[in-house]
Amino acid sequence: MGGPPVVVYGSLRGWSPQRFRATLQGYFLPSNLVALGGYAVAGLCGPPVLHQFAVCVPGIVVAVLVGRALNHRLSGDRFFQAVFAGLVLVGAVLVAQAIPR
Repeated sequence: MGGPPVVVYGSLRGWSPQRFRATLQGYFLPSNLVALGGYAVAGLCGPPVLHQFAVCVPGIVVAVLVGRALNHRLSGDRFFQAVFAGLVLVGAVLVAQAIPR
């Protein structure tokens, strides 16, 4: 199952921002490791993919640090407003990419 349904489920459970974040990390880490294993078995993790991953690592580190800081600074309501704003933004980008030019 992809990210948005899991995020919506987690937000509807009424968890605190800290529990929400920890639960999502506990779900997505094993899920993505299994997917990565499948990609590797299928031969889809060659040098170009590994190079792109290496290029993305600094951005990933910055995003994790910013996310951690925001998680501790935002109250529960503000945190979930930010989560839903992010979902709306991702949805808008996906719709815009799907529109033929």
